[in-house]
Amino acid sequence: MTALTGVAHAAPGDFVNCEQNPTAPECVVDPSVPRSPGNGGGGGGGGSAECRDWQGRVVPCYIPGKGWFGGDGCWYQPATGTELAAAEALGGPAVPPERWYVGSCGDPLRNDWPPGFVRFRLFAGQGPSIDLLADQAVNRLRLPAPVIRLNPVVKLGSDDRPAQVVYVPTWLWVDSGSWGTRSASASAGGLTVTATAKPTSVSWSMGDGRTVTCNGQGTAWTPGTDPSKASPTCGHTYTTPAAPGGAYTVRATVTWQISWSGGGESGTRPDLTTTAELILRVVEAGALNTATG
Repeated sequence: MTALTGVAHAAPGDFVNCEQNPTAPECVVDPSVPRSPGNGGGGGGGGSAECRDWQGRVVPCYIPGKGWFGGDGCWYQPATGTELAAAEALGGPAVPPERWYVGSCGDPLRNDWPPGFVRFRLFAGQGPSIDLLADQAVNRLRLPAPVIRLNPVVKLGSDDRPAQVVYVPTWLWVDSGSWGTRSASASAGGLTVTATAKPTSVSWSMGDGRTVTCNGQGTAWTPGTDPSKASPTCGHTYTTPAAPGGAYTVRATVTWQISWSGGGESGTRPDLTTTAELILRVVEAGALNTATG
């Protein structure tokens, strides 16, 4: 809920012109990427994420005395005293975990804060700061495209391109280098929020009109495995070869569950996906020369 009022505004805090000083601490959210062994370099990226207003201008993410940028041209801090009473008079008491925040609305680049222009908004927990940092942390995630693995594949003469044979079970999995939890963090104003992406499933479009959805990355095929044995976790059996001289496009789409935590709070964001493709010939053959893939 949002409410506007003409209540006198609190005294303006110090302001920073982010166009003149874009590296000032108030103008950036500084993301850092915690890496863990086995991350394979697939964590978040470096650099700074900026706060921008509706015109695309860089503005302070936090202004002392005013609070955190709410994305609507106002900077918010918890409402107390007469401001809280005014908010409740307009919109009623907040229902926990929400609470009323008072917004200072104006243009920090020109230090223009129209007197009496106040906006009240309901935010949960620590208000816009936690949501802002959670969004920034999610935006800093760097999720790898899946590296497709399948087996058993066959060699047809001197052609090394992967091929599969009809009625031979195909094992499907994602290479471990492109699988596993990734994380990134954003910090500002003494608060740090970490976003975590966890791969949960893979949707395989096999190119023959069939789609296979598997929980987890799948099971790697190992040399010496009976070629007639199906994967215990993720696989597909082609029954129709590709057109002569043609091939199927195999597409793997990984779904990542996104969560965040920081400042004593936690939450989720919508799932993200990454995709990769592989061209696979599917043929009929009498003699197979299987190879690892």
